[in-house]
Amino acid sequence: MRDKEKLTILYTYYGQKERIGGIINEVHPDTKVIIVDDCSPEPLGTIDGIETHRIPVDVTWNQPAARNRGFKEAEGWIACADIDHLITYDNVEDILKLKREKGTVYFLGREDNNSWNVYLIHKDDFDKIGGYDEDFCGHYGYDDIEFLFRCQDKLNVEERRDIKVKVFAKESSTNLKRDTEFNKKLLENKVKLYGKNT
Repeated sequence: MRDKEKLTILYTYYGQKERIGGIINEVHPDTKVIIVDDCSPEPLGTIDGIETHRIPVDVTWNQPAARNRGFKEAEGWIACADIDHLITYDNVEDILKLKREKGTVYFLGREDNNSWNVYLIHKDDFDKIGGYDEDFCGHYGYDDIEFLFRCQDKLNVEERRDIKVKVFAKESSTNLKRDTEFNKKLLENKVKLYGKNT
């Protein structure tokens, strides 16, 4: 049974213009698509049928803040994905058929592997866990893992890996340095609050 409210699809963007055409082609009439431009050197601008927002300050690896901005603009159920993912029309059909329950976050599959960076969550639950920890901004990695740990602490976690989004990681990447050392240590310090092991 479908909800009356539209499903929001949320992406963050940092210059990956090659991904925009595919997103436009897969827009489902029962969705609202939001793309947050994270102060990319190639501004996204306005796109017909898609809601865009731009962060005015350039911070390296600022995806946690960009996602927080996107969730602030969204409402109801939100499917969040990286820009190198594609939530297809068929994925949306499958999501709309899910018996979704507040208090549960649904981690979706990817066609290449299973990870923790594409999921479905209600905005109320995103707010309940406090969104993304922006202490991870400025350095690469581990923000999704810290987010997962807080989901596990406050929500039910369900894996729906049968709903597989497309992945374009090879075609869409930035030339920013991917040094994970700082955020790895940051995570190690933070997860003690959740009784988790990294």
